[in-house]
Amino acid sequence: MRSNNSLRRNGKYRRSMRQILGFNFYDVFVFLFCIVFALVCVYPMWYVLVASVTPYEEYIKGGLMLWPTGGVDLQYYKAIFSTKSFTNSMWISVSKTVIATVLSVLVTASMAYGVSKVHVKGMKVINALVVFNLFFTGGLIPQYILYQNLGLLRNYWVMVIPGALNITYFIIMRNYYSYSVPKSLEEAALLDGCTDIGVLFRIMLPISKPAITTVALFYAVDHWNDFFSAIMYINSRAKWPLQLFLRSMLFENDAAYSGSGESLFLLGQPMKMAAVMLAVIPIMCAYPFFQKYFTKGVMMGAVKG
Repeated sequence: MRSNNSLRRNGKYRRSMRQILGFNFYDVFVFLFCIVFALVCVYPMWYVLVASVTPYEEYIKGGLMLWPTGGVDLQYYKAIFSTKSFTNSMWISVSKTVIATVLSVLVTASMAYGVSKVHVKGMKVINALVVFNLFFTGGLIPQYILYQNLGLLRNYWVMVIPGALNITYFIIMRNYYSYSVPKSLEEAALLDGCTDIGVLFRIMLPISKPAITTVALFYAVDHWNDFFSAIMYINSRAKWPLQLFLRSMLFENDAAYSGSGESLFLLGQPMKMAAVMLAVIPIMCAYPFFQKYFTKGVMMGAVKG
């Protein structure tokens, strides 16, 4: 009896303390951990931004940089913008990102919808073959030979067509169609005389906006950051995307400073940070507009199944 009364009093005490304070020590720990983790993630990008607009005389002093000291200096951005190749490389990156993203979403959504129909003969085999390539690939040399035979080498489309299907995103879309889309809608459309293609474009795609938007942004990030295709398969500077142009400019910047009396590493760092910001900011601007679809699209498409 005494132990039961003691437990009741302790339980009542704990409940009353939570009601009075509105939180417990676990809530405080989680809150502080989230703040520290956010600062750890955000500060590197903030440091790069601040360093890219800080005058060189102030930058070489070192120390913790929280704000541009000595004014804002945009000389590194001006040096990049003043080159003739910047506009062309920016156009190539933007165009290939937009075209490749649209093509990738169309291919992925169509193929995922077809493979999700397990009652159709052969769909399980196709699904197994696609997933098999997630773990085993032919390698770089067969891939190079394939692109050569297809006439894609030294061609703009080598940065667009080969990345039309990402198997991970394909699995997300397949699971979304299989487990999250009501089957009754598809059956009703078929009974009303709609074709399978009509069901895909008039029913499935409109109600799959969360998953499609999520996958589209993933594809956009991949295509925007891709410079490996340009390095391996394109030998013309006029066809370089922005990332490869900035990379070459940084090497030229280092070479230009190699004969000066200043430290090569320090003198080139602000220029490198300006290049990093120019390569990252355009795609980062898209996140706020699509963030609301992430949780719904990924949770409904990837977690289920």
